[in-house]
Amino acid sequence: MSKIILFRGMSGTGKTTLSNILGKRIHVPVLHKDDIYDAVAESVPGHEIRNKICFDFLFRFLQTVIDSSAVIILDFGLNHVDDVRNLRSWIEERGGTLLSFYCICSDESIWSERISDRCANPLPNQRITDLSDLKEHYKKVNTEKLEGEIVLDTIKEPESLIDQVESFLRGHHCVE
Repeated sequence: MSKIILFRGMSGTGKTTLSNILGKRIHVPVLHKDDIYDAVAESVPGHEIRNKICFDFLFRFLQTVIDSSAVIILDFGLNHVDDVRNLRSWIEERGGTLLSFYCICSDESIWSERISDRCANPLPNQRITDLSDLKEHYKKVNTEKLEGEIVLDTIKEPESLIDQVESFLRGHHCVE
């Protein structure tokens, strides 16, 4: 059975850092939404169209992952909890399993610093570089935790969080 490991959360909460560390540790590839977005940014005008391309690609790719009973790590924001529920249903209808980790940063000074660091050399996907603007952007979004989802507070050391993730994944037969 295919396992899709999702790291989700708002910008600057450590999804990419954690997904990369886990991928290296358990030898599983990571698909980053930002890589897709940035790759099409020069050719495709408009944020909404770029996001649509990212999600169209995601679902086509996940179908291949599920068909081959593979394991993949996803680094996709998916801040709308209903979007995550829909993704979970879509994966389960096709015989896969979604294991989701919701990344947060409870220390706003650390979080703010991470976001403002992007100002030095922002990539196309890093449109918001101020914590106040980010909060305003997500003010009306239902960003609650999904049922059965593990919350990772990235004020903790990444290696410690990945130990927690790896332990959870062992219990779901994703790693040896």
